[in-house]
Amino acid sequence: MSEKTLPHSVDAEQNVLGAVFLDPSSVKSISDALSVEDFFLRRHKVTYEAMLNLFEEGVEIDYTTLIERLQREQKLLDAGGHDYILGLSDTTPSLANLEHYINIVRDHAVIRNMINVARDISEKGFKASDMQKFVDESEKRIFDVARQRRTSDFIELKTVAENVIEKTEEAKNLTGEVIGLDTGYEKLNFYTLGLQPSELYVIAARPSMGKSAFALNIARNVAKLKHHPYVAFFSLEMGVEQLVSRMLSSEANVASNRLRMGELKTDEWQRLSLANDRLSKLNILFDDSGTVKVTDLRQKCRKLAQEDKLDIVVVDYLQLLSGSMHYTNRVQEVSEISRILKELARELDVPVIALSQLSRSVEQRNNKRPIMADLRESGSIEQDADVVLFLYREDYYKEDTDRQDIVDVMVAKNRSGATNVRGFPLLFRKKYSQFRTTDDPAHEPKESDLEDLD
Repeated sequence: MSEKTLPHSVDAEQNVLGAVFLDPSSVKSISDALSVEDFFLRRHKVTYEAMLNLFEEGVEIDYTTLIERLQREQKLLDAGGHDYILGLSDTTPSLANLEHYINIVRDHAVIRNMINVARDISEKGFKASDMQKFVDESEKRIFDVARQRRTSDFIELKTVAENVIEKTEEAKNLTGEVIGLDTGYEKLNFYTLGLQPSELYVIAARPSMGKSAFALNIARNVAKLKHHPYVAFFSLEMGVEQLVSRMLSSEANVASNRLRMGELKTDEWQRLSLANDRLSKLNILFDDSGTVKVTDLRQKCRKLAQEDKLDIVVVDYLQLLSGSMHYTNRVQEVSEISRILKELARELDVPVIALSQLSRSVEQRNNKRPIMADLRESGSIEQDADVVLFLYREDYYKEDTDRQDIVDVMVAKNRSGATNVRGFPLLFRKKYSQFRTTDDPAHEPKESDLEDLD
């Protein structure tokens, strides 16, 4: 493909440059949106670069100062000469459409960049020997160009306020229903108002606290909603058969060990059959392919979104993912992973639930209840997450506790609502991989449980 055929608009480029002669101060907004390389024609690149140099030196830009600068740098002919520069001042009828002209120049520049990247990828593809490395690098280059797309315009406060009022009215008419995706747990819905689009939820705990079971229960509850949402469940630790076995155990109220051994009574077989019928109707899509790179996960989610088969993403668990490149520092790698998961939630406008391991520092304290510092050693998860939930089982550490089979769900961070560091209780029937609500006051965590946390 020759350079002449690459997408560009001579008129738009001329109008942008001509606007500076009408209002020299307009170079401020133009320089924020366009670089020299965004212009296609060589003469326009040279002219714009000279304008930027004058602007940075505090010299007001007009025909005389620009010509003088181009002559001094021996670039006047490259810019088209005296007559062409003078003609630019007559090309722009007014400043009213300047933003539109800027967008045209910018959009064409992004398209040209994508064409050049695609051409380079095509050429390198013939020589590629490592498929995974080639695909990763290609996707990264395409994503880098995609990020150059012009951002959305500023929105006036009154427009946003109207949207907020409208959503408030809708919430009032919901008569107790949640605004986002119903988790199936009333107390959790109280803090989150349901799982919200574009938000990253981190469920963190030490091993054996029930993270995976809790995530499976939420996924099942969401998938059972009337509009049959699609749930993408990425399991990096367990195989899909093990996951589905847990779901069947929970749905049928059949102990998981009996399910594995096949030692079921007649009524258990009946419950299992009914559970299978119910679960088979749910739109839960499992990926246990060993997806390790977070960029692979993002690519798969984008594909599901394009097919209109994505309403929520669950990742089990975050620390088993790897970054887009080799890191010598694991904290930096985890930071990139959490940032990409947050970007994924915003880009695809869906809730993303990421399970996370807590640091071993928990085990070194007398009080084993998690605190935010236990998460801070894992990169920037705390900063990227909109909601952070900690799971804690007292019976895991104290055999003689009267709070057997109780998991405290602690709302450690909630960007859009209240927190609850003491937590609320859920009944965890481990042999069924099942979480249930409990109204027994004796199960509520006590204030004294928070003592001696350091």
